[in-house]
Amino acid sequence: MLIFISGGVRSGKSSFAERIAEEAAAGNGKLNYIAAGRATDKEMELRIAMHQLKRNDYQKSWETFEKPRNLHELAPHFSRDDILVLDCLTTWLNNEMFAPDPPEDPVNHMMMGIRRLRQSCGMLIAVSNELSYDAHLYEGAVLEYIKVLGRLHQAAVKEADEAYMVENGVPILKKGEKE
Repeated sequence: MLIFISGGVRSGKSSFAERIAEEAAAGNGKLNYIAAGRATDKEMELRIAMHQLKRNDYQKSWETFEKPRNLHELAPHFSRDDILVLDCLTTWLNNEMFAPDPPEDPVNHMMMGIRRLRQSCGMLIAVSNELSYDAHLYEGAVLEYIKVLGRLHQAAVKEADEAYMVENGVPILKKGEKE
């Protein structure tokens, strides 16, 4: 199962993803967090620490995998009992596009990674930031990044079983049926 969750910065999308994962892991499920972010400055270090601290509040423990690129390489680590939260596609795309050796087509490369992860686990919850609302304000590399992110979102939602937009802490189902 693939669940796609997007929303603005600090919209509550990661917390929502973690709640879905914990509910899905009731019983024998194992919780896993794939962090694509890198602590490149003090603000990012603080954000990572806050996310880690928040995950300590859950009844079950989380195993964290920190990998900024080529996330498909993690697939062999998981089984059908595993629930994965991938946070976040926005950062992962940044890491792929602006690497010294970027993939020729980052959307295809990342979708291959998403498919491999999805096939290796019971549930993959992919989190991403929604940046397209302000696209008209940008140009050059930033605008190109936003366009590629939009293509990635469309590809992920097309394959997702459920898709949500989180606004002000409120998840809005955009695709699928919540039981």
